[in-house]
Amino acid sequence: MNQYGCYAWDSQYVYIEPDYSFFAPNAFTPNNDGKNDIFYVYGEGINYSTFQMYVFDRWGNLIFISNDINKGWDGAQVGGPISQIDTYVWEVKFSDMSGNEHKYVGHVNLIR
Repeated sequence: MNQYGCYAWDSQYVYIEPDYSFFAPNAFTPNNDGKNDIFYVYGEGINYSTFQMYVFDRWGNLIFISNDINKGWDGAQVGGPISQIDTYVWEVKFSDMSGNEHKYVGHVNLIR
């Protein structure tokens, strides 16, 4: 109400688009002590059916692939032994809940 006794009101619909977030740690320790043994990436608002993660060694060889955000890298190579202490490159691709595609590339240190 204003100083003249007049009432007014208004309404407006607001659509809030779903947001997303993404995080990847830069080191993990696959030494079977139950702490930080698996390299996982994390996020909110990710369309999990579009998730893809790849891990490469320093020579660019693909050593791990996952299409499940809940399945991280335990340090083992595809069909092979546990990888050595080193820095590895990862690539993650996914769509958010609005259908926007995202691609991230980074590195992770395998420490024992």
